[in-house]
Amino acid sequence: MRGTTWGLLTAAVGLLGCGGDDTFVYDVTVDAATLANVPVECSEGIQPAQGPAVGLAAEQRWTIRKGQMDSMTLELPDVDFQTPNNAYVINGDGEPDVLMGSVGADGGYQFLHIQSRLDETHKLSRLGNEHAFRVAINTKKLEDTIQGTLWLRNEFVDRDQVSGGTLATGCASAVRFTGRRVRE
Repeated sequence: MRGTTWGLLTAAVGLLGCGGDDTFVYDVTVDAATLANVPVECSEGIQPAQGPAVGLAAEQRWTIRKGQMDSMTLELPDVDFQTPNNAYVINGDGEPDVLMGSVGADGGYQFLHIQSRLDETHKLSRLGNEHAFRVAINTKKLEDTIQGTLWLRNEFVDRDQVSGGTLATGCASAVRFTGRRVRE
């Protein structure tokens, strides 16, 4: 029994010492041509505006950490991403932001941050703005290179003056990226 306990303890410490392969650092490049003229799709009644992205650095360093039960986190530079029809700022503090994410059933990874519609008392509201920022890594495994899309969506829900119901309008933008793993 004593030998088994010692063997299990040694194996556990060995795994912890190696750190496994649970942290991945990437130098990421956002597609320059797309940054210069971000594609925008909008709902009916909104004229999409074309133009450059503001606040999104073309060169970034990201850190991805695997958690338990296929959970993951993505640490990236402070998100302040503005396009002609959208703007997404997580907190504007200049410090890196951390997004929660997961592994897809067939591979690939998603990290998401949502800003919900809140009223003056910070309760969920049926009306107002809602924004979503998603990082989708299409690569099936975290290896030497990754590629994917930064996606930004806003939706504004207001009262329809004719029907009395609600009317939602919004726009979405997507920007491609590639990344190369940094091994230190």
